[in-house]
Amino acid sequence: MDPCTAIGAASAILTLIDVGTRVVKRLKELSDDGDIPEAFRDIKIRLPIIMAIIDRTQRAMDNLAPEAQEAFQTVIKKCFDQASQLDEILRKVMIAKCDSRLLKTIKAGKSLVEDGRVQRIARGLKENVNWLTAFNAIPVAKDRPKVDRWTSQPLPSNTSVTGAFLVPFERDEHFIGRESYLESIASSFEKQHRVAISGIGGVGKSQIAIEYCYRYREHTPHAHLLWVYGGTIARFYQGYKRIAKEMELPGWDDPEASILELVSSWLSSTSNSYLLVIDNADNIEHWWPGKYKSGSQLDDPSKNLSKYIPDTFHNGHVLITTRDDRVASRLLKKAKPIVVQPMSVGEATSLFLSKFGEEESSFDEADVRRLLEELDHLPLAISQAAAFIEENSSSIPAYIEALQGGNADEFLNEELDDTRRDQESSVNSVVRTWKLSYDQIRQQKPRAAELLCLLAMLDRQSVPRTLLKVPEATTSLGVLQAFHLITTRAGSQSFQLHRLVQRFVNISLRNDNATRKWQEAALACVSKDYPTEIGVAEWPICDILAPHVHILTSYKYQTTEARLDLAHLLCWAADFDIERGMYIQASERARKSLDILRELVPEHDERLAAATWLYGRLRYYNAQSTSDMDAAAELLRKALSISQYPSLNFAESAFELAHLYYDQCNEKQCLEMGKASFECWKALEGQNSVRTLDNMHDYALELALIGHEDDGIKLWQEIVDSCSAVDASENTKTVYTYRSMAGIAEFQGDAAMAEILYAKLITLSEAMYYSEHIHVYDYRLSHAEQIMRQGRLEEAIQLSEAILASSNGHSEWRISASCLQTIAECYRLEACFGKEQVYRLKTLQLHETKLGPDHRDTIDAMHSLAECYVKTLRHIEAKDLCHKVLTWRDTRLGRTHPDTLRAIECLGISHAYRGQDLEAEATYLDVISRQSDPDPRLLDNLLLSLRKQGKWEALEIWSRKNSASDHMHQRNAHRNLIMALEQQGKLEEALEMRARSLTVEAPDDDDLPEVRLLPKSPPVRADRRFGRMIHPRTWSA
Repeated sequence: MDPCTAIGAASAILTLIDVGTRVVKRLKELSDDGDIPEAFRDIKIRLPIIMAIIDRTQRAMDNLAPEAQEAFQTVIKKCFDQASQLDEILRKVMIAKCDSRLLKTIKAGKSLVEDGRVQRIARGLKENVNWLTAFNAIPVAKDRPKVDRWTSQPLPSNTSVTGAFLVPFERDEHFIGRESYLESIASSFEKQHRVAISGIGGVGKSQIAIEYCYRYREHTPHAHLLWVYGGTIARFYQGYKRIAKEMELPGWDDPEASILELVSSWLSSTSNSYLLVIDNADNIEHWWPGKYKSGSQLDDPSKNLSKYIPDTFHNGHVLITTRDDRVASRLLKKAKPIVVQPMSVGEATSLFLSKFGEEESSFDEADVRRLLEELDHLPLAISQAAAFIEENSSSIPAYIEALQGGNADEFLNEELDDTRRDQESSVNSVVRTWKLSYDQIRQQKPRAAELLCLLAMLDRQSVPRTLLKVPEATTSLGVLQAFHLITTRAGSQSFQLHRLVQRFVNISLRNDNATRKWQEAALACVSKDYPTEIGVAEWPICDILAPHVHILTSYKYQTTEARLDLAHLLCWAADFDIERGMYIQASERARKSLDILRELVPEHDERLAAATWLYGRLRYYNAQSTSDMDAAAELLRKALSISQYPSLNFAESAFELAHLYYDQCNEKQCLEMGKASFECWKALEGQNSVRTLDNMHDYALELALIGHEDDGIKLWQEIVDSCSAVDASENTKTVYTYRSMAGIAEFQGDAAMAEILYAKLITLSEAMYYSEHIHVYDYRLSHAEQIMRQGRLEEAIQLSEAILASSNGHSEWRISASCLQTIAECYRLEACFGKEQVYRLKTLQLHETKLGPDHRDTIDAMHSLAECYVKTLRHIEAKDLCHKVLTWRDTRLGRTHPDTLRAIECLGISHAYRGQDLEAEATYLDVISRQSDPDPRLLDNLLLSLRKQGKWEALEIWSRKNSASDHMHQRNAHRNLIMALEQQGKLEEALEMRARSLTVEAPDDDDLPEVRLLPKSPPVRADRRFGRMIHPRTWSA
């Protein structure tokens, strides 16, 4: 080894050992104080092993080959970086005995934020252990020859391949040619991180990508090989979800997490080498819907798949295959794609002959050349032709004659979008090949032909084997594979159909007037397999069936049986869409289902009630205007009226109506529906049912929020008393008990006790679910609120900011909204009005985006911002917002509602601060006229405006009315009255009042308050939601 290199390596090792020793020591201290997270335990175990292996390898470094020395130094550097990162994290989260309670809580919060980072480091350490173990196990000679970059020879059997391999295809042992494209891909990756190969369907793009993956693995065994199908949004999502699961990314199994953002972020930040293949990225509408979208397939047009391909790389590469050069060019950011042309004569000949083994010598070279020209040297067509010839012992001339016969003319009108090649000579020769294969299969194995027709009605990618519950499925699949019409996915658990084969079969069925028959058969297959109750356990099944549901629900059906199957499938799929937060798509599916059932079933059929409830629920979720809310309410009332009692449909319709009425400020009906929902569950399942108690909790919360705190507390106490008899796990019982006790403490004003209970709920729910689950977020938010109520404002801000950061990208946006509200309230209590304004504005913008300008929550956020503008002297903006708020509340809440009166008074204060005391006076008098007992604070504001205008007679009258208030307001009223009397010449009474109040100095304007007092804000809890918003329904546990 070079002396300088040896010195550098030794120095790096010593530094690593020093840092590593420090990390291990801190981990030991952390474990001595109590249990530590699993990721920390793994690191505590692995780091000493790495240090020992490095020390051992250092002693034998002179015997290592040059490339091994270089790799060893790389591993040392990675270990050093990881140890340094751990040292930094541990300094942040280590809790010392002398730390205050506040500091301990802050460090605990930081540990939650840093948990994902620790897990990534743990995985990196695991890989380093594998590498270093391999170095110590393999005897390496000094003069070991360098391995060629793209050698096709396998690695030695004792070499450890540590990277994940998620390529779902086996390697083609008879892969022919294409070396120039493989070399072009490799050389392009030396200059850029994204490479695309494009070309017509059937030209072999995916096969080149598969071969490249296997060679990439041979050259870089520690790298991850990842494969994603990019032809549909659903399949792209599935591919990313598989990556998240296999890589064990934090939050991969969170039903509410954004899988696409999670994987994209990891790909952009990981230090591990990887190759990501995005296969068949053909539909440009999926990648840039804002520019190219013409349909309604996307749930959210503001999102596009191109955003989820990593832009920043460390050691990653992305290989894209596509038929559309526009997709390739845009994804490569104007770089040129590698265009794959049909095979050369030599490659095509080798491919064809390789399919026959020893029989190849019997073929005439001229016949082979003529056949390959007829097939336009397309690999797919060549493979299929060879299969047909071998299966039927046909001669090449006979095959060509049949291919050119009149029976294939029916396919000449099928066009493919490829502007670079002639349509007839390139595409139609492939289609003719499939007709010959199809006719032969139909004669020899009718069941196989029927199965092919069924497959053609589904999504052509990844058809699960479990879905094919048809006669002779196994042997039929074997025939279809022999003709290369379908290919087997990894593990033989799913199959895929070539795109053009699917089109060919559809054309054949259309010509035979048989399309409808097979569409209905495919619909029946999927409907029977689709889960009727959607929970977390059913998600994998629904994920697999999602692409097939998307296609089947786009067909038009005629028979009553098929249309009913479609209605049921649409309902179930919409329910799954709700679980994923895809409300727009779910709403459209629910509407279609309801239209079908309205036509086909009686009015009081429970299926119609379920569909009406589901669509009403989604209209409510997506409501952005008053008319939307009214339409949702009408649907839910209809569902309630046609539902049997007691029934699931009745209970859930009442549940949603309660929340809707709360949003509409209809407090009486809100309570009626809340009670009806929980009473229905009690009639269905009994008093001690989990679902009964869950709805009972909702009703208690509704009572407390609306102002019936005592009644809500009474119900919560009943839940606590009933929990011991509930048929549920001990954890679930404990959650119900603590949640009810927390509600009692919160609404009794015992914030300290509520804080303790919510902290226990956080721990319990993390054990039952995971740290990013919606239930955990709700309890963390409630915990932060209780800390705020106790005056620990900075601590509450830090906790809320941690929740906001960790919930970024969560499908339930109200988590972010609640965090922003809590932070803004803390800054208001600190009198940091500039910072408060920032968060109030963010809250309003979020509500306007998600709920529209006409929703109650949006109006409340607007009012909070208006009051903040008053405090920051932005009076014009405050006045404009107050007008909007007042217009809405005066109409919706009524003239005397407290929120309406607060809005009027805020408008008056904004007038006063702008010097418009006459307008302010009129506004204050308007508020007073609507109150039975005027607020002394409001009268103080009125007196100030009267004094500013010199209205001494009116000042005298109102000062006398306010003189009976509490000490502060009474003193101000007396001083205003004295000034009014003196200004009117009533000196005798003024002197008498001075004597009574022992005031000897003459009142002066400077002695009287000039500050207008804003109305008191409602408790933050009044802005918190229940049910569908944030409050968790725990019976699914």
